Amino acid sequence: MKRTELSSARAACAYFFLCPGLSYGLLTSRLPALKMQTGADESQIGLLLLCLGLSSLAALFSSSHLIARWGSRLILTRASLVLLAAIPLCCLARTPLQLGAGCLLTGASMGLADVAMNTQGIQIEQRYRISCMSFMHAAYSLGGVTGSLTGAAFAGLGLSPFFNAVCILGLYACFRTWASPRLLDDVPASPAERKETSRTLPPFVVVCGILAMLAYSSEGSVAEWGSLLLFTVKGAGEHTAALVFAAFSVTTVFCRLFGDSLRRTLSDFILMLGGSLLALAGMLIVLLSPLPVACLAGYALMGAGLSPIVPTLFSRAGNCPGISAGRASAVVSILSYSGLLFFPPMLGFIAHGKGLENALLIVVGACACLALGAFLFKTGKKGRGRS
Repeated sequence: MKRTELSSARAACAYFFLCPGLSYGLLTSRLPALKMQTGADESQIGLLLLCLGLSSLAALFSSSHLIARWGSRLILTRASLVLLAAIPLCCLARTPLQLGAGCLLTGASMGLADVAMNTQGIQIEQRYRISCMSFMHAAYSLGGVTGSLTGAAFAGLGLSPFFNAVCILGLYACFRTWASPRLLDDVPASPAERKETSRTLPPFVVVCGILAMLAYSSEGSVAEWGSLLLFTVKGAGEHTAALVFAAFSVTTVFCRLFGDSLRRTLSDFILMLGGSLLALAGMLIVLLSPLPVACLAGYALMGAGLSPIVPTLFSRAGNCPGISAGRASAVVSILSYSGLLFFPPMLGFIAHGKGLENALLIVVGACACLALGAFLFKTGKKGRGRS
């Protein structure tokens, strides 16, 4: 009976992890069509994406308070429902202002859903004493890949963004009535957690957030600058350069499916150190090789190397004594999303003066810092229990 409950809770949580990835993949893949539909120029599109990120970041700051008051289950179901409505609203926009309003709503609901779903994943680990965060993040990555691929398919068929969103998100929403009741109720806070204040963060949770920021920043460099590097510096064709994030994402999803099994076999120290070094090797291949195919292989290695790091950091932060799972998840999310939001534009400013290849050396440094940070987990235990 307990195993059946575990399977249901894990599947339901993974279902909600799909939602932000699927929504974001759909929105970004249809941006060219939305640009034409609204008449927005490049600077306005950049501003819209910034609004998306900033509204998400603002929601992250309020998430721990909302979860403490209402519970992660309620916040996750409500935020994901708003997110499912926000994407079609974006796709109905006829002016940049309307699209901006939709992006603000999308970002805010995405930020709340992110913290709530990670809180649910942490509570599954605590209640059933298993490792499952890598599987959950695999679902998120799979959602992003699915959203991007279906967006490309609908665009290739000449179908509108709104029809695209209604078909894909409508199909996804059909399973909400099954998944929502199977989410966990939040575990009552311990006396130590009830006394926590905004000034008393365990240093270990902050460190986890900083390392997650480095991992997300490295991932953001692939999404924002990888295809441009291959096209402008390595001499790849546009169709080859477009495969960069796909190569990275496919290995990320695949490796995260096995990440929990690896956590049960290896220590978190070995997993994080090995993953960081693999990501470092992949980035060096990208920068040093003149062959576009070798660069794609390097980005695939980066995806494999970075895949276990963020799920492990969320898990370890959420299980840190003296802080609730919701608040730990919020802290890690705030720091990691800050890196994802501000790091890629910073690379652009550096690339303008020093060249793109030199700017991307910072990513090598980020991977090296992740490898050094892994030594903080040298005394950590293996992942919990069995799946």
